[in-house]
Amino acid sequence: MLHKYIKIFILCLLIVTGCAQNKATGDRQLVILSQDEENNIGAREHPKIIKAFGGIYEDKNLQEYINNIGNRLASNSELPDIRWTFTILDSPVVNAFALPGGYIYVTRGLISLANDESEIASVIGHEIAHVTARHTAERHAKATISGLGLEILDIVIGRPIVSNLANIGVQGILSSFSRSQELEADKLGIRYIKKSNYDTEGSTRFLSRLDVLTKISNEKNSNLINSIFATHPKTLDRVQYSKTLATNLSSDVLRNKEKFLLAIDNMVYGDSSKHGVIRDNLFLHLDLNFKFEVPKDYKIDNQENAVISNNKDNTVIVIFDGLINQESISLIEIVEANIGRSRLYNYDEFSINNRVAISVEDKSLVNYNGAKYNRKVYLIAWNNTRVWRFTVLSAPNLLDNSILEAENIVMSFDSLSNYDRKIAQPSRIKIIKVLEGDTINSLSQNMAVSKNKKELFCVLNGIDCSSENASLSIGEPIKMISF
Repeated sequence: MLHKYIKIFILCLLIVTGCAQNKATGDRQLVILSQDEENNIGAREHPKIIKAFGGIYEDKNLQEYINNIGNRLASNSELPDIRWTFTILDSPVVNAFALPGGYIYVTRGLISLANDESEIASVIGHEIAHVTARHTAERHAKATISGLGLEILDIVIGRPIVSNLANIGVQGILSSFSRSQELEADKLGIRYIKKSNYDTEGSTRFLSRLDVLTKISNEKNSNLINSIFATHPKTLDRVQYSKTLATNLSSDVLRNKEKFLLAIDNMVYGDSSKHGVIRDNLFLHLDLNFKFEVPKDYKIDNQENAVISNNKDNTVIVIFDGLINQESISLIEIVEANIGRSRLYNYDEFSINNRVAISVEDKSLVNYNGAKYNRKVYLIAWNNTRVWRFTVLSAPNLLDNSILEAENIVMSFDSLSNYDRKIAQPSRIKIIKVLEGDTINSLSQNMAVSKNKKELFCVLNGIDCSSENASLSIGEPIKMISF
């Protein structure tokens, strides 16, 4: 009984002492972490974020440009004196986020969608606001209080009932920032943009463009935008809200379109050479010197740690990744260590384009995304320490020709030819000036993308192609995608 009252006392003490007025919002806020503790969290997680999102995009001039924008905004926030760090992540996905302690991240995929400096400033200002509003600390406090409160309920009510309560309450707290926190960050971000004399309508333009990109994206590139919706609410409400906030203090506000476009000229667009590129139904990796081909009706998803391809009905899924063989053990020993010798059968040793390879099947069905599949693993020896792996998942009772398609993917694995090296170069953003006679239709057809050429040209350049009056002006700088 004494234990129960101690728990209740601690809970009450945390609620009373944890409430403090937030400088940014002006509201009293429940936080337990100190500013130093937030700084430590950011410093600890920073390398993990960089690793998870493909590393830092190496462009000294562009990074300096983003630093200048970020520092200008941060100096007009309520926390101008903390050590702000702005990082461009080498990822094609459209995303931006913040860690406590002043760590702000934008992907080059997001930067490519902006059309002037005020638009990228609106994104950075929003992420700065998550830090100044101490949203992570607030969420941490709620989770701590909820956890302690649930412990007390365990004592008073009993474990079975409390388990259900925990599954409902804590999951919501530990998810992405709440809708109210996101809208609060929009409001504070606009404040910093105003103080920095940026065009406040940049936020509305950027969010509207993101909404358009969502609509035109197809299955082949939807993963490039889904990431931002995992950490931010859908854009429609935020577009409307940003319109109500966008009131410029003067007519002499900054957009700096040409300066921004000059900064991103030649920036990599889409997948980079160090992550591999997709060209129609080919996956090519320039830095690691390999390629493989999938059937034309397959989808290819180039993820951070694997390349996943599948047919339309997901009855065949092929997962490609690599293994490090530091102990120089045999291919058979590698697969046995990964799956277990007792589960494996039907071993086969052969060669793929003059490289030693093996295949082996799993006796048991495996679960993948909620469905059961047969599993067959292929390993290909590459050098003394690296092994490539294809894991072929096939639905039970699948027709042989569908399985043969998957095997053909594996057998297509090979080194790059000279021609392959040319097409494996990453796409880049090129800034050009509109010439006399240029039209939306003529220029968009020169976009180095396989689908939605006109739609992508319009969204990247902030053009409403649904309007009959959509046109280009001679001498206007525009973004093109080129090899």
